[in-house]
Amino acid sequence: MGPSYFSLATERYGGIAILFKDVDVSINRVIELQKGRCVVLDVSMGRQPFRIINIYGPQSKWERKRLFIEIEPYLYTSQQILFGGDFNTITRPQDRRDATQRLGYDSYFLNKMVSQAGLVDVYLHHTPNPTGGYTYHRGSCQSRIDRFFFKENFPVAAPVLTPVEFSNHHILSCELNVYSTPPKGRGIWRLNSDLLVEQRVQQAFMEFFHDQMTLADLGQTKSEWWEMVKARTQRLFHNLARNMQSSRYKMYLGLLGRLDILISQGGDPEDIAAVKNLMRSYQYDRYASLVKERDHGSYRSPDPYLSCKRKEGTKSIPSLRGTDGTLEESPRGILKVVRDYYIELLGKGSPQCSEEGTSHGRRVDDFLSELTLPEHSDLSFDELVSKITIEEVTESIQQQNKCKSPGPDGLTAEFYQQFCDLLAPHLTEVFNESLAQGLLPPSMRTSALILLSKPNVLDTADVGNWRPISLLNVDRKVLAKILMKRVQGLARRVLSTSQYCSIEGRTVFDAVFEVREALEKCRDGERGIYLLALDQSKAFDRVDHRYLWSVLRKYGLPGKFVNWIITLYRGAESFALVNGWRGRTIRIQSGVRQGCPVSPLLYVFAVDPFIRRVEAGTLQGVARAPERPLRVVAYADDISIVVSNTREATEVDDLILAYSAASASRVNSFSGAGRRGTSSLFQTVSRGPSLKLRSWGWCSDQGIWLSGTGPNGLP
Repeated sequence: MGPSYFSLATERYGGIAILFKDVDVSINRVIELQKGRCVVLDVSMGRQPFRIINIYGPQSKWERKRLFIEIEPYLYTSQQILFGGDFNTITRPQDRRDATQRLGYDSYFLNKMVSQAGLVDVYLHHTPNPTGGYTYHRGSCQSRIDRFFFKENFPVAAPVLTPVEFSNHHILSCELNVYSTPPKGRGIWRLNSDLLVEQRVQQAFMEFFHDQMTLADLGQTKSEWWEMVKARTQRLFHNLARNMQSSRYKMYLGLLGRLDILISQGGDPEDIAAVKNLMRSYQYDRYASLVKERDHGSYRSPDPYLSCKRKEGTKSIPSLRGTDGTLEESPRGILKVVRDYYIELLGKGSPQCSEEGTSHGRRVDDFLSELTLPEHSDLSFDELVSKITIEEVTESIQQQNKCKSPGPDGLTAEFYQQFCDLLAPHLTEVFNESLAQGLLPPSMRTSALILLSKPNVLDTADVGNWRPISLLNVDRKVLAKILMKRVQGLARRVLSTSQYCSIEGRTVFDAVFEVREALEKCRDGERGIYLLALDQSKAFDRVDHRYLWSVLRKYGLPGKFVNWIITLYRGAESFALVNGWRGRTIRIQSGVRQGCPVSPLLYVFAVDPFIRRVEAGTLQGVARAPERPLRVVAYADDISIVVSNTREATEVDDLILAYSAASASRVNSFSGAGRRGTSSLFQTVSRGPSLKLRSWGWCSDQGIWLSGTGPNGLP
């Protein structure tokens, strides 16, 4: 037998219990939300954190909803969840044998609550056509009011119902594998932003910071001083959080003892309710930092818990396949697979001095030499290279997104926003000094690399099927956003009008409308065209730095500003952070970092020469204006090109090869219905000006998806 936990009710026929048998379990926390009605247990089973919530729903709809409201905050956690018991209500009309009765407001609230928390009903999950499954029987009355909820990504066997002689409820049981989820590491420290609203915390930091300012003139550079201050700030907030947590927990234990005395002595119900409210307030505050997840979810709600929803499954990696085909499941093995993959992808920049480097430089020069850019004699680049101002730093800090994961230093955007007036002048000095020296402080050069799952991917063991995101320190993001804002004001003038990403006044909807209008005009004009949608592999990660710097200079950006952009990447390092485990650092020598404010705009510059080469070619396109037919539409790396015949497809193919050779981009290769080579996918049909696609699908050479429309629709 193992540990047992009981919650006895004051009324008759009440009470719940959680018992363990033959399982390695350690209890981390016990919370009794309502005596005899709900208990929350945080435990570790098989090295995995688990939250168990046992419920016995009240008879009254109003009381049930009140209990659900108390439970709701505890559903938002990175731990796995088992939420089950006798809910005393249904979630569907079919859960009663007589399905004519409508759902009550408590049932609607329960459905919404578990859905937004990413939980699924185990019975409904395993039953294709869910009918029956009644857990409660009394005479002719049958209903399904007992159930288990789990996170949808957790493997749980189908539930089993077993009738017993001592109750009118069946036993509801199911098996779960608590060892299937990979073990979690400690992750990286992160400031609990909830501390920042405490007056004593604000006062403590301001006093601390004023003390640190006295050390700024002791022979250190401003960057060295800033690195020291950040390290000491981490220790300060770590100690403040620990002391406040200890103080609050002592207060909670005192309230718990007082509540026991009041109940045992038959105290005033109002006094009992007041103590319970204080305890609930404490628990809410205690769990707020755990409930508020690192990233905003897609759902928005006034409730702070719902606004910070995150599905842990998108970041948990159970196993990865190495280059030799071995499936790695241990933290060390998974980190090695990630490191090997990203050393190959990000750690090999273009050679600089060798014969190969000379050859690559020649390919870059050849590709860009064919590029014709419009004259912008009235365009001034002076603002790009002026010194960074306090006003720019302040604006950038205030524009940082809240509830986002910070970088390795753990200091959040909320921290910088809370103390903006105090920090902005010093950050301004650090930024100007670093840009003048051509090197950022060490902490600004370091990032954590996390992997997010892509939708509808079957082979999750392939590390290439996970999307890399760089968690950059907020001070580095503040600087990047300032540079982005400066160049963004000029981007509309210097970049192609066919690009719709990261350019003020243009959106993805404009790009979609352009393509749609082209197809409509084609149909109206009885003329067939085809769209080649380029699918590039790891487009942001493969951008060659030497090529990118050459493009920025080609587009007229001052050398000083280009050097500032280079400074953002000089000496950049990253370490993998997978399942909370930290890997060894990787030197970043190619790509633009996904997670950096300026990266989308840098990528748009990198791909713009290719777009302009397509525009300047001989493609017929679709008439949009007499002087400018529509030939290409782009939103970042999503590029659609209009072609009309074999010759045009071959022309695009040649441009892709030249662009890939210069920029190190790679168009995906797929095997599919298309024959080898782009041009072989087209066959001219003697039907006037119309073309018809005889064979279409994925082109195995260039990863091009072709879709067509003609007088009679798709071929």
